Amino acid sequence: MSMTFEVTFCVRAETDTRDSVWLVGDCEKIGNWNPHHAVKLTRVSSSGVNIWKKTITLSDDAKDYRYRYFIARIVDSESEDSERTVDVVRWETNIKPRLFSPRDYLKDHAKYENTIDTFGEYGQKKHVSSGWLIDETEIHLRLHSNPIYMWKSRHRTQKYSIKCTPLDLRFRDTMEGDEEDDYQPDTIPAATYTKVLVSTLKNGQEKPHIQNTHGELYNPNDFVIFSARTIDPEYLGFQFEFFVHLPDKDPKHVGYNYILPMEMKHTNEVKTIPITGLKHKPIGQVKVDYLLIKPLVGLPMTMEVSYQNYWKFERAALDIGHKGMGSSHSQKKSVRENTIASLQSAGSHGADFVEFDVMLSKDLVPVIYHDFHVFATYRKKRRDELENFRVSVKDLTLAELQSMQLSSVHAAHEKDDHESDERYDDNVDPIETQPFPTLKRCFEDVDEHVGFNVEVKYPMLRMNGSIEESSYFDRNKYVDIILKSLFENAKSRRIVFSSFDPDTCSILRLKQNKYPVLLLTVGRIRNDEERADPRCLNVPIGVNFVNFANILGINVNSKTILENPELIKDVKKSGQVLFCWGEETNDSNVINKLRELGVDGIIYDRWMVHEDVTDLWIFNEDKIIIGIDQLKSTKENVFKLEKRLKEKSVDNDDS
Repeated sequence: MSMTFEVTFCVRAETDTRDSVWLVGDCEKIGNWNPHHAVKLTRVSSSGVNIWKKTITLSDDAKDYRYRYFIARIVDSESEDSERTVDVVRWETNIKPRLFSPRDYLKDHAKYENTIDTFGEYGQKKHVSSGWLIDETEIHLRLHSNPIYMWKSRHRTQKYSIKCTPLDLRFRDTMEGDEEDDYQPDTIPAATYTKVLVSTLKNGQEKPHIQNTHGELYNPNDFVIFSARTIDPEYLGFQFEFFVHLPDKDPKHVGYNYILPMEMKHTNEVKTIPITGLKHKPIGQVKVDYLLIKPLVGLPMTMEVSYQNYWKFERAALDIGHKGMGSSHSQKKSVRENTIASLQSAGSHGADFVEFDVMLSKDLVPVIYHDFHVFATYRKKRRDELENFRVSVKDLTLAELQSMQLSSVHAAHEKDDHESDERYDDNVDPIETQPFPTLKRCFEDVDEHVGFNVEVKYPMLRMNGSIEESSYFDRNKYVDIILKSLFENAKSRRIVFSSFDPDTCSILRLKQNKYPVLLLTVGRIRNDEERADPRCLNVPIGVNFVNFANILGINVNSKTILENPELIKDVKKSGQVLFCWGEETNDSNVINKLRELGVDGIIYDRWMVHEDVTDLWIFNEDKIIIGIDQLKSTKENVFKLEKRLKEKSVDNDDS
C-alpha cells in the first residue's frame, strides 16, 4: 500500500519582476512535462537571495520522480474552457532531468528539506536554454543595409539612434471629457505587458538586451533587430523614435513614425515608412524588414528533454553523407541522390548522419529533393527529339512528382545520344531509387541509428536581384507542415536542422524545443549568384546571428574554412558547433585536415572517398541494387558503436 508525504522543492533563481519559477515533471501532480500544467513556486525572502519554494504532496509508489525548473511569464485564463498562456523565458535543459527518490527521502527527509537547488545547475553540469513559442507570437523588426534616408543631404551623414516602443492598439472608449485637446493625449497607449529587446549583430551586442534611453545607435552596415513577444499580434503596434547624435551634445529627438498591425499582414515583408519631424512634416524615411514567427499549433511540446543546445564536443567529427551517398549528377554509375537507396547505402556504409533537402509539393507533402525546379521533357511534333521544360516543384503534386522520369543534368544536354539518355527509357526504377521520397518514408526505411541532417529549403534573394523561386509558401505554414511530419515520425532518431535562410533558422528554433538548428553559409562572396542576406555574407556575422537566435551553430563551406582556419577559433570561442560542406570535402586528405582543425561534422560525397563504390553494392538478377555488402564497409556508425560499448559495459558490470 502506498503512502503520501509532503516534499518541499526549493530553488535559487534570478528573475525579472513579472517572471516566476515553475516546476514540471513526469507525473500528474507536477504537470506531466506540460508547461501549461506546471506548478508555480512562491518567492520567499532569504537574506536578499531570490529563493522560490513549493510544498507538494507525492506518494510512495516505488517510483522515482523526474522534474525540471523553468522561469516563465504565465497568465491564467478566465475561462474554464481554455488553458493559461505560457511564455517560457528560460528552462533547465540538462539531458537528464532532476531526480527525486521517495525511498531516499523517507530515509533522510531532513537532507531534502534543507537543500536549496540552484537553477540550471545539477549533476556537476549547467545547461539553461531560452524558451520557445507556446502561445505567443514573436515579432522581429530589422534595420539593415543602411535603411535610414533623410531628405536633406546635410542630415544624411549624421548618425542616428532608434528607440522602439510597443503600442497597445485595442479599441478604448473610457477617455473622459470632450475638450478639443483630448485629440492630443499626453501619452501613447503603451503595451505594458510587452517588452522590446534590441540586438546588433556584432560582437558583444548580438544577445537581446534592454534598450538605452535613446535606443540603439545605428552605424553604417549594422544589422539591428528589435524583438517582442505578444499574445495578441493583431493589436500590437510600434513607435520608432529617431535621435540624432552630434559631437559633445546629448542625442536630440528629431522624429518618429509608427508601424501598425495592419501593415504586418504577411510572415515577412520590407516596408518603407516616412519619418515625421517634430513639426509634423516628413523629414525622411526608413526601411523596416519585419518577421512574424507564430507558435506551432496542434503539436504541443513537452519539457522532458531538449537537444537544441547540446553537443558532445569530445566526440570526433561526425561523418555526414551528402544527399545520402553523394551528388549523382556527375557520377553516371551512382545511385540517385536524395533517394531512399542513397540514404540507406550511406547509413550501411557507416555514415553517422545523412544530409538531405526537404521542401513541399503542391499538395503540401514534405518531399526530399535538392532543387526548386525539375526539368520535364516533351517530344516535339513530327520530330523524335525531346525538349526540357522547367517546372517548379511547388506546382506539382506528390503523385505528379513521383510519376516523373527525371534525367541528370548531363543527360538533359545530350539530345542525340538516345541510348544513353534515360528520358527515352521506359523502365521504371525500383521505388528505393526513385526521386521525391516523402519525409515520412525516409524515417520508416532508413536505419534508426543514422541521424538526419534535415536541410529545410526556402528561396532567397540573390546578389544580382533575382530570387531562387517566386510566389512561394508562407514561411510559418511551410515550416509547420514539415515539423509536424517530422515529429510524428522521428521516434528516437537523432536530428539536426539546417537552412541557408536565417529567418527559417529562427522559425525552426522558436517553433519547437527539441532539435538543434545550424545556419548554412558559404561564408564569402564568390559571385552575384550568392544569397544577398547580410547575415550570410561572412562567417563573423553568421556567428553573431547564431548567438542572437540561440541556435546550435554554423555550417560553413569548407573552402572558406581552409583558406581562413582562424575562423574556427571564433566559432569555438562562441561555444558553437561547426559543420563543413563543399566540393573540397570530397578529398580524403581535406577530410583529415578538417578533423585535425577541430570541426564537429563533415558533409561529403561518399563516392569520392571510394574510387569505385560499386564494389560495395549487392545486385539482384536484374542488376538492381538491393543492398550493400557491410563486410566491405570501412567504417561503423558512431552511434551504433557507442550503443554497443555501453551495452558491453553494462554486461561487464552485471558479471
